[in-house]
Amino acid sequence: MTKAEKYTLYMETVAADQKHGYSQANRWGIPDYDCSSLVISALEHAGIPAKSKGATYTGTMLPVLTALGFKDVKSTCNLA
Repeated sequence: MTKAEKYTLYMETVAADQKHGYSQANRWGIPDYDCSSLVISALEHAGIPAKSKGATYTGTMLPVLTALGFKDVKSTCNLA
């Protein structure tokens, strides 16, 4: 299974599991997540060390993910 498949399966599994909800106070899967903690947790589960390298919320994700090889494509998107 590829890292992308592991990431996707983790996200789908959490989304289908009713014991998880949305919370910023309890955001690391015990039992809830917020948007960025779910993305970061799924990346870690897939073997991409986002949290291990310092991503802890949306504001720290971009530099960590680009250092891990992800590309910032925002400038190529029509955001209007």
